Amino acid sequence: MSVLGEPLHATWLGRVPYVDAWRMQEAVATRVRGGGADRLLLLEHDPVYTIGRRGTTDHLLVGHDVLRADGASVYRVDRGGDITYHGPGQLVGYPITAFAEGADLVAYVRAIEEALRDALGSYGVPSRTERGKTGVWVDLPDGRPAKIAAIGVRISRGITTHGFALNVSTDLAAFERVLPCGFQHEVASLERLAVSANVSEVGERCARTLAARLGRELVVDASVEPPRDAEIPMDAPVRAALDLLAEAVPA
Repeated sequence: MSVLGEPLHATWLGRVPYVDAWRMQEAVATRVRGGGADRLLLLEHDPVYTIGRRGTTDHLLVGHDVLRADGASVYRVDRGGDITYHGPGQLVGYPITAFAEGADLVAYVRAIEEALRDALGSYGVPSRTERGKTGVWVDLPDGRPAKIAAIGVRISRGITTHGFALNVSTDLAAFERVLPCGFQHEVASLERLAVSANVSEVGERCARTLAARLGRELVVDASVEPPRDAEIPMDAPVRAALDLLAEAVPA
């Protein structure tokens, strides 16, 4: 695009527990609704499985005791999609942006996909999308297709939340404990493709490519103001977030 839209402010947050990052998303969304800057939060999570609105705990393939032993948590969340894994070595990106009424959600998801493909291309990794599936795919050295990036977004009150997860040096064994995104498939990472990269460095590249695909000027901020409780709507699902592994009975 020849004319850039509102700036996209990107910040690397490091390792953040899932619920803390979810609260941050809600707080930033409140700020954006009030006229604040659109933001891209880039981070890693502690081991966690999240189940989207269409998801089911039936796609957990091991018992709660196994997941607890791995130090993982499980949360139901308000994004689209099924179940996925987040953990160390995986880049998670949450674009929190104003989304005009009537705007094309499919085009927004496609822009994220293409941005991730652009970033992968900068490492010499060819990638593609798969018809009828959301996310980004690559070919393993033996030729088998594998998913390297998952996407699940939410639009609420005119603001985007949630976003994408790109495997950099993730422990891919964690995906064997679930049906990732609800169906059986191979999972890839840059490391599995013999590419050595730092998660924050990959985040910088994804920030640049996403801003370009969205037609935004990229501004890199060193930090983001912590969330205040008053910024989180009383009906926000994060207020009822419960680690399913902490429940006395299976979910």
